[in-house]
Amino acid sequence: MTAVRQLDLLQLESLVGEFPIGELIRHWPATQGIENSNFFLRTAQGGIESHFVLTVLEQPSNAGDAFVPLLDTCEQAGLPVPRLIRTRGGAPYADLHGRRVMVCPRFSGGHVYNPTQKQVAAVGRFLARLHRATAAAGLTLPAYPRDLTWLEQQAEACRLQLGFADYRLLTDTRHALTSALDRHDLAALPQGCLHADLFRDNVLFNEWGLSGVLDFHHAAHGYLIYDLAVAANDWCTASDGALDPERTLALLRAYHRIRPITRQELWFFPVFALYGALAFWTSRLVVALRRRRGLAVRINDPAEFQRIVLHHRAHCFYLDERMLDPR
Repeated sequence: MTAVRQLDLLQLESLVGEFPIGELIRHWPATQGIENSNFFLRTAQGGIESHFVLTVLEQPSNAGDAFVPLLDTCEQAGLPVPRLIRTRGGAPYADLHGRRVMVCPRFSGGHVYNPTQKQVAAVGRFLARLHRATAAAGLTLPAYPRDLTWLEQQAEACRLQLGFADYRLLTDTRHALTSALDRHDLAALPQGCLHADLFRDNVLFNEWGLSGVLDFHHAAHGYLIYDLAVAANDWCTASDGALDPERTLALLRAYHRIRPITRQELWFFPVFALYGALAFWTSRLVVALRRRRGLAVRINDPAEFQRIVLHHRAHCFYLDERMLDPR
């Protein structure tokens, strides 16, 4: 399917009419979003104006049938996640030529690109609450798809587009991770629902704090410490790829106060930080390859995560439980 990057007024009015959100006054495309098409809406109902986000899903959510129950569970737990507006017929989606279309109220706030320790701590608290709420609900999600097999397949797909040194770094890192992830004691680590993509461009802050977390389309079942590692790689990393100790500890300490991190999870945190860095370096290489083939896709710089992989390979971020409970 061709991506929907714009909708004409008649299409939008028809879609908006399927939801009980009032009359469409204005619309404009959102600039964010690599995998889906997003549009901001302003509507009026009973003399009151409201703001919404309309999303056209260009590809199925990894969470599959669990996507809607996941968001409903998080909302019921008081988490700042998108609230799916049901259609007039009670369905969570409308249809646009075979694509699912969802509408949610628009959050206030904006993205931060140089987060403070307080903002990083807020992200840690959100993740802990997410993990606890979804565990209590007993949700069943598909396994995290970017496993070692996926890493190998995507590396081979990119092989002819990479120089020897870059391809060697991809394969050597995957082999190192294979040895670490195959350890029998790793299998005992706590698992559950992951957001799996908690980057700065998926979180909003306003003057009161964290106001919204977006994009649950990568949600999956996996190791909880991996979710923290993915967040740390984006929220706590310096320009050279190194984890900033103060921000990393702010993230982990805030999380730990709500969902205690086990000693074993701390031992494996550097492994999962490397795993997350390799997974996102690989995924960005794949998207960049699509752009080279002429597809109109927005890309993020793969070199950013290549630097993080290089730093994790050269330096182990040491942690022990005493760091999480400073006296």
